[in-house]
Amino acid sequence: MDIREQVMAGLIRTRLCEDRRTGGQPIDVLVANGDVYLLGQVDSEDQRMAAETIVRGLVGVRQIVDKVVVRVHRASAQYSSA
Repeated sequence: MDIREQVMAGLIRTRLCEDRRTGGQPIDVLVANGDVYLLGQVDSEDQRMAAETIVRGLVGVRQIVDKVVVRVHRASAQYSSA
């Protein structure tokens, strides 16, 4: 990553941490040629979509590659297998 991409990744990480919907979730950010890669796990689909929305609103973002996975909780996994 060049310095501009590092700054953009830092800004995105800060916004993700400060947002009440995504704060505390382990989402990593990589930027390459204006493409933003989101990687990690969140607790809900709403959190995953919120992360995309936060990034989409930034100048210079060409494309978002969303590799964020929603965690499967044991209680819901037990009920879905029945």
